[in-house]
Amino acid sequence: MYTKRTNNKSFTKLTSAFLIGALGLTLPAVANAQENFPNRAITMVVGYGAGGGTDTQTRLTAQYLEEQLGVPVTVQNMPGAGSQVAAASVLRTDADGYTILATNQPDLSITIAVGNAPYKLTDFDLLAVDIYEPRILMVSKDAPFEDFSDFVEMAKAEPGKLSLSVTSGGAQEQFARWLVRALDIDVRIVGYSSGSETTSAVMGGHVTGTIGDDFARFNMRDESKALLIGSDDVSPRWPEAEPMTKALAPFGVVPPVPDYLARYQVYAVPASVKANYPERFEILQEALVALSDDREYQNVVKARGFEDLSLMAPAEGYSAIFESTLNALLSSKSN
Repeated sequence: MYTKRTNNKSFTKLTSAFLIGALGLTLPAVANAQENFPNRAITMVVGYGAGGGTDTQTRLTAQYLEEQLGVPVTVQNMPGAGSQVAAASVLRTDADGYTILATNQPDLSITIAVGNAPYKLTDFDLLAVDIYEPRILMVSKDAPFEDFSDFVEMAKAEPGKLSLSVTSGGAQEQFARWLVRALDIDVRIVGYSSGSETTSAVMGGHVTGTIGDDFARFNMRDESKALLIGSDDVSPRWPEAEPMTKALAPFGVVPPVPDYLARYQVYAVPASVKANYPERFEILQEALVALSDDREYQNVVKARGFEDLSLMAPAEGYSAIFESTLNALLSSKSN
């Protein structure tokens, strides 16, 4: 179990001064000897705009991570290109463990494989996986669709009339493009910089529907309905949404995997952090994973209704899933 860390800066300064005067040590040597990581604020850089699912969950995590680490944890939004802008920015910062990237998989892999990002996946080490969310196709509550088949039939009858909003450059966009291509329907894909914008576009009548995430769109439950969920299971939040494999079967479409391009929220640091400061990497990872046993945090998770999606586990156990999802995407694009 990870133990909450606190910092006594006054004691550290007095001890350093004593050692310098009495023992003739140089200041850098004392600083290294007395280092207590972390001893200043940590920044979590979110690869998407404010108000979306990743931003909302990161802010919740940051609140409780502060208690674990004993220092302020701030959140900075840096949307663009499916989190590519944020990822590149984090790699340009000092790789000292004080900057964490909050993004999604498979988005991080997609920015490299499809988006020509100026970095490699090996440039990052993943700390933890926060939550897991299947994709949903959501429309407004008064939309003229009883189910997903109605959406497809209208798209076939009136090519170009229907539209879907997505967060640009990531798995939402890839999911939407795969879906319309597999069904051979003419549906416009409209890109936005954040999940909150894609949802607003639906509610404002600017698009027919949106590709979102199971829990991240639950704040619009009273004003919307889901026609499809990218999972083999029915969601307790969207019981009307038909599981993808079953919904696509009448149209002769089989998804690469039942939860194709599902969202895993992840926290990452530059790979050089783990290489140069392995103890810092371990402290950050343990502090994040400790939230899985934090009673107050888990009560919030339960109250917000995503207890079944909460993971907060070391990322190493999910590398095979991320690799297989990316391989399925690349295979579907080549067919």
